Amino acid sequence: MPVTPSNPSPNETFTWLEPGAWREPCIVHVTMVANARQPLFGTLMHNGSEATVEKTDIGWALIHQQQRMLELCPEIKILADKVMPDHHHIVLQVTRSMPRSIKEVLRGFMQGCKAEARGLGYTENLYDGPPYYRVLTHKGQLHAMIEYVKANAERAWQRKQHPDLFRLHRQTEVVGLQFTSMGNHFLLDWPDRQLVEMSRSASEDQLQSRLREVLGAARNGAVTYTAAISRGERVIARTVREGGFPLVVLLSNGFPAAGSAHERFYKPGGVYFDACSRGQLLLLEPHEGTFTIPAIQAAVEETIRRKSEAKHYSYMAVPVTSLRYRFVALNEIGRTLVSRG
Repeated sequence: MPVTPSNPSPNETFTWLEPGAWREPCIVHVTMVANARQPLFGTLMHNGSEATVEKTDIGWALIHQQQRMLELCPEIKILADKVMPDHHHIVLQVTRSMPRSIKEVLRGFMQGCKAEARGLGYTENLYDGPPYYRVLTHKGQLHAMIEYVKANAERAWQRKQHPDLFRLHRQTEVVGLQFTSMGNHFLLDWPDRQLVEMSRSASEDQLQSRLREVLGAARNGAVTYTAAISRGERVIARTVREGGFPLVVLLSNGFPAAGSAHERFYKPGGVYFDACSRGQLLLLEPHEGTFTIPAIQAAVEETIRRKSEAKHYSYMAVPVTSLRYRFVALNEIGRTLVSRG
């Protein structure tokens, strides 16, 4: 059974040298990036059935240092690892309390890798900076961590084969609305479109009835648009995606900020990546100004007023910065996109 972290928190903010960080049982996904994203560790290949990485001598040095880390720290197990051309992943499990924190252990590991690289004639700094840490905090995350690491080479190969599908576009305009986008933009030209919007209080019967309608339209060539916020919307979006039908997903804060360190290397996660690589997905995130266009704002206010009155509540204006406003606005923006000529 997986060991979960002590007092897990989704907002871990441990610093690089914080004393005592992660000495207790936990599971951590660690990513270490090569200096300036150079392909120092290997070359991405494909043998016809799967993508592989042909490791350089430095890449093999990383494997050697992993083995040494396990010898020096018997409290640690490696659950998954993958050396990529310009970075490498390790999913580590701390099985019992240990005298050093996992960050101190990883610092020693990186120093060992640097020393081996110098012995191989590489005199520059081996890494771009400290590792990225993702701590296991909830059910299902461990499986996702391991599968992500295992599939990393194949995903990188798919990005290499279809670069246009994984390019972040900061200025995508549709009927006068501005978006940041990634995926198959030809889906915007599809003439048949449907919006999936479902109340959080929808019954199972209502969900199944709507699902049948959506799948019927999808089989007849309709592109499905959804914000995938409520449970019903997520179920239908997943079923559409798993059926191989085209899907446009409206996001709120789904992409890295412009100019951020992660912008250049961003890619959609998990199942969205696979759908994107097949050309079956488009991700759209409205610009801030799109959320407050007068027509959108008026439609949001009318929807919230109508829902309040249906529940016999007094209508109260919702701040445009609130999550409720943004979620309703995503559906109104989706309605605008679907109903355009």
